[in-house]
Amino acid sequence: MFDYAHLEALLAVEREGSFEGAARFLGVTSSAVSQRIKLLEERIGAVVINRQPPIKPTHIGIELCRHAELVSILEDKIINENNCTPSQKDHRKPVIKIVVNDDSISSWFMDVFKAHAWEDSAYMYEVSIADQDYSIDELKFGSVLAAISINKVPVQGFTSRYLGTHVYRASASPEYVKRYFPDGVTLEALKKAPALRYSAQDDLQQQWIHEYMGENIMHDTYILPSSPAFVRACLDGVAWGMNPSQMVDGLIAEGRLVELIPETPLNKPLYWHCSRMVADPLNRFTQHVIEAAEKHLDQTLQVKE
Repeated sequence: MFDYAHLEALLAVEREGSFEGAARFLGVTSSAVSQRIKLLEERIGAVVINRQPPIKPTHIGIELCRHAELVSILEDKIINENNCTPSQKDHRKPVIKIVVNDDSISSWFMDVFKAHAWEDSAYMYEVSIADQDYSIDELKFGSVLAAISINKVPVQGFTSRYLGTHVYRASASPEYVKRYFPDGVTLEALKKAPALRYSAQDDLQQQWIHEYMGENIMHDTYILPSSPAFVRACLDGVAWGMNPSQMVDGLIAEGRLVELIPETPLNKPLYWHCSRMVADPLNRFTQHVIEAAEKHLDQTLQVKE
């Protein structure tokens, strides 16, 4: 059996990113955290923390972190179902790690937390940002217990639920379009027109160009890791970008932004993936996700399963 004080220390190091931060979180000394990690490593015969910056768990360390979270969630479920009163020492709620793409966070997912905040939930949530095209890797690696992804098929041990379709529009300011596309949107013009990318993984621009222009091209891009900053950059004529319809449809209606080619959306179906181990405790949170998605995402492009 594991010593859960040791696992708690490991989980705190992962969450805080340092031994000092973990110590502050747990209310102990840094040496006490280090000693607990050392004892855990001796217990299992493997290194659980990479101690060179950035300090983070090894692969087995990540698995142990998710194990500790699962145990905490299941213990809390037992306590709540039996109307137990835990000691003040154990008052902190279990924290569940999830992955959500920034476009969802910036356009509709905060409705989930609003609904969550107004009920007496037993859990807190730690959100990491990852591109919806790649978030499935976080599930495969064991980094999180739930995620939003474009992948329909769940990884082993997870369930998948269709949420709706995120509609993106290739958009820019009217001034930008006049400057870079005076003769219309062509491949040659797109090669010279700077675009926006969220990160090196973001290829929505290339997907849109390929879908509507039939080719892949090289073009200049700004890396800007913020969905609201994407919209601002487009408004300011910095570049063109693939923006969520929820964030730009109003601006397009006002004439402050325009689609590069009218009525050429890029549609990305989204799915909610949740570990089967916590599907029951997270049922209310999952319901909030579904309700928010049904309210904000396009529900006409795919039949729910």
